[in-house]
Amino acid sequence: MKDKDKIKRLKPFDLENYDSIDLDRLVIYSTVKLEKMGIELSLENIIVGSFKLFPQKFSLSGYIEFPDATRVEKCLWRCKGRKRQWIGGKTPHGYLITDKTRVISGQTEAQLLNTGLKKEQRTPSRLRRKDGILKETTSSPAYSKYINNQGDSITEAELCYLLQGTLDSSRQVLRENLASLKKIAEDLESKKILDFLCWLEISFKSFLNVTNK
Repeated sequence: MKDKDKIKRLKPFDLENYDSIDLDRLVIYSTVKLEKMGIELSLENIIVGSFKLFPQKFSLSGYIEFPDATRVEKCLWRCKGRKRQWIGGKTPHGYLITDKTRVISGQTEAQLLNTGLKKEQRTPSRLRRKDGILKETTSSPAYSKYINNQGDSITEAELCYLLQGTLDSSRQVLRENLASLKKIAEDLESKKILDFLCWLEISFKSFLNVTNK
């Protein structure tokens, strides 16, 4: 299937789910979503993808059926800047997903899901997405060791894998991803997984550079 056809299949979020989320985070989420679908991360694809997912934030003023390319491009420019460094690559050659990109996308996804869960009727599809994130946690080598009373043998590399990073990832990125996982576990009232994540935070306190509050 061509990228164009894949993008056409994207379904928009309800405005109330993303109205309070800043544009930069929405573009980062859109970019990672496209990558997961195997779509080339060209400027054009990100513009249309962002518009398809969040139409009321990225539509052209006066022409709501068309995307505002300039708005999306400005978001990418800010996200690539020295202050944020949320994404890599360049416009002519396509954009690159980094550890920071995935963390910001994960945080944004949690916001989108949390906003949806505040409705009286919870959206089953979004609950399934949260469940999917926790299933990735329970299928990890680190969790397998933990439930088999082999937690002390969990390696730093296995921790990083669980947190969608590597040993070269910044400790801040790893801490933020751990916080996102804990939030999802809390929202779904998964005490067993939350206990596991809290145990990791304590056990790898030195590695993660966790400070007492």
